Amino acid sequence: MAKQISYQPLTDIGLNGLNTQDNPASLDTSFLTKAENVVIRESGRIAFRKGLKQKVTPSGTAIASLVEHNDQGTNKIFASHGTSIYTMDFTAPNTAFPSSGADVKHTVGSSTGKWQFINFNRRLTCIHEGIVPQRYDGSQGSGSKWAAFDNAHRPSGVTSGEFKPSCGMGFYGRMWVGGVAEEKDVLYYSTLLDADDFRTTTENGASNGGYIDLKTVWGVDDIVAIAPFMGKLVVFGTNNIAIYDSPNIIGSMALNEVIRGVGCVSRDSVQAIGDDLVFLSSTGLRSLGRTTEKDKLPMQDLSLNIKDTLIRNVGQSTNVKAVYVENEGIYILSFVDNNITYVFDFKHFTPNQAPRITNWTFDNDREPTSLAYTELYGLLVGQKDGGLAGYEGYYDVDLAYPGGSQTYTNSSFTSNIATTWINLGQSVAASLLKRLFMVLEGGSGATLGLKWYKDYSPSPSPTTSITLNPVTTGTAALFGASTSLYGKSGVTYKPVFGLQEYRTSLTGSAKNLKLEISIESNGFDASLQDLTLLHKQGKIR
Repeated sequence: MAKQISYQPLTDIGLNGLNTQDNPASLDTSFLTKAENVVIRESGRIAFRKGLKQKVTPSGTAIASLVEHNDQGTNKIFASHGTSIYTMDFTAPNTAFPSSGADVKHTVGSSTGKWQFINFNRRLTCIHEGIVPQRYDGSQGSGSKWAAFDNAHRPSGVTSGEFKPSCGMGFYGRMWVGGVAEEKDVLYYSTLLDADDFRTTTENGASNGGYIDLKTVWGVDDIVAIAPFMGKLVVFGTNNIAIYDSPNIIGSMALNEVIRGVGCVSRDSVQAIGDDLVFLSSTGLRSLGRTTEKDKLPMQDLSLNIKDTLIRNVGQSTNVKAVYVENEGIYILSFVDNNITYVFDFKHFTPNQAPRITNWTFDNDREPTSLAYTELYGLLVGQKDGGLAGYEGYYDVDLAYPGGSQTYTNSSFTSNIATTWINLGQSVAASLLKRLFMVLEGGSGATLGLKWYKDYSPSPSPTTSITLNPVTTGTAALFGASTSLYGKSGVTYKPVFGLQEYRTSLTGSAKNLKLEISIESNGFDASLQDLTLLHKQGKIR
């Protein structure tokens, strides 16, 4: 009697994202063991991340910090690299960050560029460990828009010239700072509506700024970050967290809770996501996860599916950047020193209540060294080579201005996914591998590479290459324009690609199979819609 051919649909491939924590032999097929340079769409389909398109010519020095600041009604991007802070408004010619002028460049001694930029009361406050805070005020006249902190307004008890906090935040009408070298466990707050005055009294004796000594709260620890949360004030130490009620009324401010044994290892990892606060600890990515005093939930570990891998990166990289991209619902966490970027999808959670995760990598010094989500330009990425890029298109694009003309160099990036071990349903006999059916959307002209692994072997088959040639279903104008683009003729139309099935033969026999698929971007979007295995029962081993 002929052996029956089995068609095994893999409709949930990758639905729950990356899992490097659990045994891949015990994971179901909704997880991936590799999810590089991909996102998972609302439909649950695996697709390319977007590309990084440079907007500013690389300077050779990494952009270490980014922020969008409204300067007298005009949104500008403030960026730091080396010892200087620059601005960019993306007006012509956009060849580089302006390098002169009182309102466009500010140089501060020896700096790593790792500033914390804080928008507060129509000004931009700039905080950097070991440096006196700097302030940008666009309402001032030419030549006086930048100013250093006035030492005469330092908090009491701080030595002259040594008020150099490493972190801060502006909210509840005051500037809050910590990590001052002389008193790293003291939280200072400014006078109301004045980010530059930390004196406890004014000339007329009125109460203004003040401080809280957290040594009396959590013992010996360093303040790492400060953030508002649900009407409360959260102070992150390296190993502890202090939460205060009523910070908007200093006289009523009171300690709500101290969380011991869990702290924050990176100032820039702290991000507000809806009604939650996310931060990187030494034990993984954490959610504060608390709503009311009476209904306290356990602090959630958001990195359960990659926990050990993430902790290794925490130990290996001292430079961490993060941003929450609100329109896509993703939290991006970049370990700059390791060129590894994790993407946490807060719109979709796995069965263990962790967000879906993928990871991104970048070639040719394009990796993120700073991140910012902006109102006008969406996600902006400061790069290791000094370029500034937008998250758009499906190329990683280099930008140059030879002879003053704008030239783009398009580089395809490669997405890589690997499945868990897929059980072929045979307990005694191995299955004879016959064919793999793949349904993809898009990916015109790109090359797909396929490998398969049998029965837990680390050695794959030789790579099978397939050229993607999807069906063209129509055309779309760039940015949806129909007749003109910004009032100009010559609109660029791009093809719209439909679904296409690809078939490839598989060889050998196995009880368990793992698939690895790589696709180059080639300037077009692509998504994996469906996988089906064809195999039949073979001989008993």
